Amino acid sequence: MTLIILIILLSWQCEEIADQGLKTDNNILLVVDGGITNELGTQEIKLSLTFDNLGQDPPPVTDALVIINDEENNYLFTHDESRPGTYTNNALVALFGKVYILYIQYNGEEYYAFATSDVGTSLPPLTVEETETGEMEYIHTESIPSMTNVRAEWEVDGSAQEREGFFYTLDVVDITKTFAPEKEPFTFPKGATLHRRKYSLTPDHQNFLRSFLSEVDWRGGGFDTAPGNVLSNLSEGAVGYFYVSMVDTDSTIVE
Repeated sequence: MTLIILIILLSWQCEEIADQGLKTDNNILLVVDGGITNELGTQEIKLSLTFDNLGQDPPPVTDALVIINDEENNYLFTHDESRPGTYTNNALVALFGKVYILYIQYNGEEYYAFATSDVGTSLPPLTVEETETGEMEYIHTESIPSMTNVRAEWEVDGSAQEREGFFYTLDVVDITKTFAPEKEPFTFPKGATLHRRKYSLTPDHQNFLRSFLSEVDWRGGGFDTAPGNVLSNLSEGAVGYFYVSMVDTDSTIVE
């Protein structure tokens, strides 16, 4: 095991996610958005900083060292210059049952997180309904804790169109969800191709999503300089969540 990972293990005192204290000056925190899956291809970790003006894009972090360790090997994530703040690796494929350690070095500070995955399950049969206007509406019927990304693609006069949404099925209960405003139905024209990608969620990942959605999706906004009660599995000075998920996908042309 490398020296970096040994230092992290010695510093780590518990695996539970918790509200994180401040480490940087002026309440500026490192924001970590991303994780790894069992899919072949590019894995991504996005880094930015908290900011005051919600009307602007978050300041990207472009000069960090990002490594993921699987208890056997270190996988270096390199910065994608075409997408500031995005770090990628094409060699790592997540496996169920393994513990993964995210290590970040930035601006003279070190940050880390531990994560493992829950078992993956298959997507349920696709359910859609025709609306009064003749469009098709996606109906989310998932009952197992998970996060499902749904993307519809179609063409209008030769021009590509798409719509994307996220649907969450969580075991955890929060009263704010009861009073959350209803979202617009996820509709698309007949003949569109519907892509679904289902992510498995651990109980800790569910707790993070619950806290994040109660602050953002159900109230509006994004990470600011006062992240409130949003949980994190990152070490002190960072917010966000590093996840490991088993993924199931399908694609269907909806007529």
